[in-house]
Amino acid sequence: MDQSYRPPAYWLFPVGLLLSLGISLLPGQWPLYVVLAISTAVLGLPHGSLDTEVARRYLHLNSFPRLVGFLVGYMALSGIVIAIWLQIPNIALGAFLLYSAVHFGDDVAHRLGRIGGIGYGLWILGLPVTFHPGTVEPLFAMLGADQTGLIIAAAPWALAVGGAILLGALALNADRAASDWRDPLLLAAGAALLHPLAYFIAYWCFLHSPRHLELAARDLGLQGWRERLRAVAPTTLATYALAIAAVPFLINLPSDAILMQVIFIGLAALTVPHMILEFIASPHRAE
Repeated sequence: MDQSYRPPAYWLFPVGLLLSLGISLLPGQWPLYVVLAISTAVLGLPHGSLDTEVARRYLHLNSFPRLVGFLVGYMALSGIVIAIWLQIPNIALGAFLLYSAVHFGDDVAHRLGRIGGIGYGLWILGLPVTFHPGTVEPLFAMLGADQTGLIIAAAPWALAVGGAILLGALALNADRAASDWRDPLLLAAGAALLHPLAYFIAYWCFLHSPRHLELAARDLGLQGWRERLRAVAPTTLATYALAIAAVPFLINLPSDAILMQVIFIGLAALTVPHMILEFIASPHRAE
């Protein structure tokens, strides 16, 4: 493994933490919501927009009907997630946090193993809830969840278990990278200092998304940012359109709740088919 190579996210993440700290110091919460929306749209969403290209390669979508079938199935899965969330938001939120921990663990699982990756994911998600339970609870309420006591009570346990697993994986895996030590420590500092939404901006938009986009683009042979932008633009723009189309159905909610639901329920809906596709594609990448 080339320890001298530093992917873009290695440098972007500390920058994102500093920017998020500056946002957290601004008066009021609307600057935070505005930056959350912009950073998610510009830096967060595009990393999943390569899914169509990934599916073309690894699911052999070599005909227009097969491509349409994939897109219909992808959006149907997303629609099912949204429907479930609207019916049972408390359970849906808990499930979202759990499968997000697994998904975030994929960032390091190739070096620390699947179990080590889950420890990493639990660490990431346990930190802001453990440090700021009183701030997180009303954010969960904006997502329709009104019985979040169990999630909040479980967060310190998830953090402790995740931290222990992560520490063991770091100690036992010689293939670990410097960032595998550095990032969890920076995340802990960020979670202690930042509003949970600012912490999310720093992790999701400045670490997870650019790292995933870089790996997927290199795997697909996309060279340069112009070629990558052309690849992600159609799906990203379609996602923007769907998000805007959802707003009229939420118009009776406060504006901050509309933003929270569009972003986080939307991410929950997109993460499920994204994870399934990655699960299918990953064995083929090793061939």
